Amino acid sequence: MKKIIYFIWRGCRLVIIKSLDKYYQLSFHLQLYLIGVEHGTHTRTYNACPALLISRFAKKVKFGDHVTFNNYFNTSWYTKCKIVVKPNAELTIGNYSGMNGSLIYCCNSISIGEHVDIGGGTRIYDTNFHSLNYLERRNTKTDGRNASSKPIIIEDDVFIGTNCIIGKGITIGARSVIAAGSVVVKNVPADEIWGGNPAKFIKKINENN
Repeated sequence: MKKIIYFIWRGCRLVIIKSLDKYYQLSFHLQLYLIGVEHGTHTRTYNACPALLISRFAKKVKFGDHVTFNNYFNTSWYTKCKIVVKPNAELTIGNYSGMNGSLIYCCNSISIGEHVDIGGGTRIYDTNFHSLNYLERRNTKTDGRNASSKPIIIEDDVFIGTNCIIGKGITIGARSVIAAGSVVVKNVPADEIWGGNPAKFIKKINENN
């Protein structure tokens, strides 16, 4: 009897999962259409829909082919992906790139290349959010307007580990690896491994372990 109940439960669970997947894909693509996000074929979301806070006055938002967003429901850093694009800002994500429960906050310009993997809990900010002047920070209504913001470029085949922070004005060169928990505040050349807070050079990719 237990085996029968088990197989019935498994069957029902599979039907529910497939139904939810279809719902998430439909809802996700409808959101992209309504807010005017250009996207390629097979752009997909898993487990839930990412939070899309994209201004209708954004300069450009484009997701390439086979871009994936993995979302989760617990309260750790494995949560929903969140994409914020402010007015006059530009965000592009290249083909076959994907992220797990990550946040992208774009005030200026963020360019993510092809085949880029972004680990759970990573935060990519192209702004300081607040002014460096303490008097300006006292005015909460205008503080953010005076925050410094600079473009971020993440080139093809970059791997970013879990819980990283990528700061404004940073370029990460092609094929480089950012170790988990790193805070990147300097440009990373191609084919290198960087890690730490602040992130520093560890070794070349082609060097022996």
